[in-house]
This record gives sequence, structure tokens and C-alpha cells, in this order.
Amino acid sequence: MMFKSLTSRSTCAACSLAVVLSLSSWLWPPDRTSSEVVAADKDNQELLDPAAWGKDHVGLEVPEYIEGGECLFCHRNDVGASWGTDPHNHTIHEANEDHPAMRALRSKASTSPIAKEVELILGDRRQSCFLKYTGEYGKLALLTVRADKRRGRRFRLSGDVANPGWLTEKFADRCAGCHATGVDGSDRTFITVGHDCYVCHGDAPLDHANEPELMPLSTARKDAPRVVVSICAQCHIRFGRSRSTKLPYANNFVAGDNLFRDFEADFDKADDPNISPADRHVMENVRDVVLHDNKELTCLSCHDVHGNSTAKHDKLPDGPSCVTCHDPGQSKKSHRMYEVHSVLCGY
Repeated sequence: MMFKSLTSRSTCAACSLAVVLSLSSWLWPPDRTSSEVVAADKDNQELLDPAAWGKDHVGLEVPEYIEGGECLFCHRNDVGASWGTDPHNHTIHEANEDHPAMRALRSKASTSPIAKEVELILGDRRQSCFLKYTGEYGKLALLTVRADKRRGRRFRLSGDVANPGWLTEKFADRCAGCHATGVDGSDRTFITVGHDCYVCHGDAPLDHANEPELMPLSTARKDAPRVVVSICAQCHIRFGRSRSTKLPYANNFVAGDNLFRDFEADFDKADDPNISPADRHVMENVRDVVLHDNKELTCLSCHDVHGNSTAKHDKLPDGPSCVTCHDPGQSKKSHRMYEVHSVLCGY
């Protein structure tokens, strides 16, 4: 587990990779495509304005929040046991010299010298990028060389392998919104490396120990689907930008806010066959909640974030969203094979 705060004041929050699954109560009609069903639904239902409800923190200071280490003092048994292996906790992690991406970086004569400067690794399962602190508050530099995962735990270098160097602005311009905590879009800085509890649970009131309903995403709180979707979509939508900063992530989003007051999402990507099924799945179902007022299911209906499990997904009936990843009539244990490529992230 890694929580590295850049201020003396602590901070709290943690989740971000929960892909949304919202399904209708009716069964999937085999002679209609997902796009046709969505189009028909649009014709019969007035679309909502995604920005018409709630509040935002645009132009305000990032709230002082409780650091995840303090959260785990009370939640060490229910959350702490799984948080160490949760993918959300590894969006950025310390650059252990035994990591296969680091071994790949040291294996080339052109990149071996600069490997000594690497302090952090961004990503892991498909691609690893290399980072170092710049010495400025809330800033990281991104190496122009990446490591792409091959078979097993082997990695192969890509990017500017022959002439590696550090980019001092790219992390702030492209990555910080989904790979750091307490991000201030106005000056493109962050408070904490990686995901702290604040990312998903917001500015937790100290009284939440006695009144758990004060805490966003608490089981005692029963947040509305649009609130849950806003929290997950802040990182899982890769097709949009902030109205206020024009950056590809929302400006000072706090859990409980309406993400779409500031973030403009391209919901047409839900029907784009050129993007990966995973991204289409997110876009389809975020659209279903924020435009069509789906109150049935959210990301958390299928994804147990702290338990790193999607077991609930297998219990749902077939619906129009299923065919984005699964062939009609087939077991949910098998899904269509695809490669993930992100224009935003560059992998």
C-alpha cells in the first residue's frame, strides 16, 4: 500500500476502476443490436440534462481531507486486508528494482543510466510508465520510454528508447486526474500520489464514525445512481474534457458532486465500434444513468471495489449491455477478446 502525501495535512480516498454495468429488466432481443436498442430508447424517452442537478467544486480550494492511513486505523480489517492488492491502489506504485518493467529499463544500454532516476511506476497490467518527482509541489515528470507487457511477466520497451528523456508537463496535462488525489485543475497540481480514500469517499466528516450515512458510498447512505456513476466516471470515462480547464479530467471533482456540471463527456462513443468493448461498456451505462435516468443498477451493482471482485455480475439477467462484451446466449465466463488502446493515456 502506498499513500505519499505532499503536504503536512493528511488526505483520504481510494477507489477508481469500477466499470459500470446497467441493464434493463427486459431480456435481450436477439435480432436487434445494442445500438438499435439504445436508439429506440432515445426515441421514446426525453433525455435528461446531465448538468442539471447537484453541485461542484470548480474554482474552490481542494478540501483538506483525512489521509488513507488514518482511515485504515478504523477500517484495517474490512478494507485494509484487500486494499494492498486492489488495482486502484496500484495505479501508481513505488519503482521496486525487481519489477520486470524496471529490469527491462535496465537491460538496454541507452536506458540503463536513466533507470536510476525512476522513483515511481504508473500502471502495471498492460503497460508501465516511469515517473520521478520534479521537486515542485504536486508535479511529476514522465519518461518518454514505456514498458509494454508481453507474455508472463516480461516487458518490452517502446517509445523513445534510443534517446530517453523526461517530460515535465505531460503527467499534469493528461494523467493526474485519474492517477493522483486532490488534483487542482487550475494549476495542474495534486496532493497525493496515487489513489487515496478521498477519490471515492470524498471529504469525510469526522462524525461519520457515529453517523455512517454522512460518508459517500456508505452502505448506510444509499447514494443515488447518478452520484455513484459520477464517482466512477471521473476516471473511467476517457472521452471528454473539463469545461473550465479544457483538460481531459474534471476540475476539482469531489465525491458527491455532479461530475457532469464541469465534465463534458462524448456519449456518442458508446456506439463507436472502433473503441474497445470495455470503454463502450462504460460509456453505454454511464449514458443510461445520466441521460435516461436508470435507477436500477450502477457500477457497484456488479463490482465489489474493495474486494476486487465482479462475482455479482454473473448473477444478472441478460440485457442489451451484455452483448458489448459477450456473445448472445453464451456464458458470461467467456467474453470477446480485444486489445485496449487509449488515445488519452497513449498505450
